[in-house]
Amino acid sequence: KNTEPLSGERIMNIQILMSTYNGEKYIRTQLNSILEQEYQDFDLLIRDDGSTDHTCEIIKEYAENYPNITWYAGENLGVQKSFFDLILKANLEKDYYAFADQDDKWLPGKISRAVSILDTYSEVIPVLYCSDKIIVDEELRPLKITVSRVMKKPSFGNALVQDMCTGCTAVINKALLTLMRNRIPDYVIMHDWWFYLTASCFGEVYYDEKSYILYRQHGNNTSGAMVSRHELIRYRIQQLSKPRGEIYRQAQTFLEVFNRKSPKCEKSGVNPPTISPTNRELITDLLKSRVNPVYRLKVIMNPRFFRQKTSDNLVLKLIILIGKL
Repeated sequence: KNTEPLSGERIMNIQILMSTYNGEKYIRTQLNSILEQEYQDFDLLIRDDGSTDHTCEIIKEYAENYPNITWYAGENLGVQKSFFDLILKANLEKDYYAFADQDDKWLPGKISRAVSILDTYSEVIPVLYCSDKIIVDEELRPLKITVSRVMKKPSFGNALVQDMCTGCTAVINKALLTLMRNRIPDYVIMHDWWFYLTASCFGEVYYDEKSYILYRQHGNNTSGAMVSRHELIRYRIQQLSKPRGEIYRQAQTFLEVFNRKSPKCEKSGVNPPTISPTNRELITDLLKSRVNPVYRLKVIMNPRFFRQKTSDNLVLKLIILIGKL
């Protein structure tokens, strides 16, 4: 595809941010798929999260052969903090920022599709683009999926209780990256969930129902996708039997990070954007529901709180009722 600009158009520059950890088995496939993208106006910044295999040697080899690849090695922080460190190191001269895992394979039009969508938004609005994915096995063969992955609509109420953004499909604009860069959280369930929360609260989210990535499922995945009803039921039973509270904690962190009245904000010296009255009510009601039965009923009855699938929505109401979000 020709990415030369038409008269008067400016090419949008992309930075791809990749975190790696002991990824020697699959990383060449991923790096090659990125280098083979139709859209070529990008550079790739890789942070290695303390690998003990040959991942760094492979990355070094690619960086020596491709001038648009740079990398650095860091201590083992875990996937969430590793990606937030990449956000802090990102080049603010870029227009858009894509996130990459080490073990997937991007289809040729992945970046160009995201750019075509993001270009339709004002650059001053924080925007998150994310998409569906093709789930494959270790050999990149598509898996049979028996669990519905239909996504109805993004919203802040949904973001508080469910993540609909898979990080390796995420592409964001500079406005969103800058907003998150100034407010790195102490706690998140997953970094991509934080992207979704922030964009849905202060900007826009575009969910693309088409897939532009082969999402590899294997034993070393940090997180995987549910492909069968049996897996999903087993996961739900396991989650209900464990101590819970992660969603409440993440919501509390979000409120603290973006609350003008919080000591953390005053200490940083950078004023956060204002959470709208509607969104503030949603997050405070959710937090009160952890200990107050009246607010539990209020949250259950509020249609703004929902998960994307009907069955998941019923489970959500049960979890809220017993205070185990």
